[in-house]
Amino acid sequence: MFYIWSVSCQQDNNIAKLEKTIWREKQVVFYILHSMIYSFAFTIHIIISTITLLAGISTIVMSVHGLIKRREYTRSDLALSVTFNVALYFQLILGFLIYYLLRSHPEGSIWKVPNTQNDASLRFWAIEHIALMIFALFLTQLGRVFIKKSKEPFRKFRASLFYFGTSLFLILFSVTMALFFR
Repeated sequence: MFYIWSVSCQQDNNIAKLEKTIWREKQVVFYILHSMIYSFAFTIHIIISTITLLAGISTIVMSVHGLIKRREYTRSDLALSVTFNVALYFQLILGFLIYYLLRSHPEGSIWKVPNTQNDASLRFWAIEHIALMIFALFLTQLGRVFIKKSKEPFRKFRASLFYFGTSLFLILFSVTMALFFR
């Protein structure tokens, strides 16, 4: 009787060890997949950042050129402003995806914002970068509204230069600050 109970306990013990091993292997696979998805999303974020900066710089250059030459606001000017605006929306979506869903979360829940009081890097990414980017997107959208409402090309170029220029300045400021908080 004791022998049967001993064998049964050994089998239960072996099953428990096997279940723990399988659980660890699943965690490793999940961690690898999570890291790959995070790297992919972050790479896409960087590529769209480059497109955003190029569209913003091109919009500013075309606005200055339009103001100096007093030319008409053309479809290419409109396309550049729309590209800049849409790229910023993609950046916002990807940024939230990366920060809230794909970041590693040793602090606890993925929806919990980490304690940023004592860590300047966490404070920058959790508060300042997000706030600056949302405000830049707001200014860009506001600029698009003023461009759409304006009838004269001079006013369109002036609104484009002011709103997109301010937005681009905020983006460049945030990007340069990010270099210090890595």
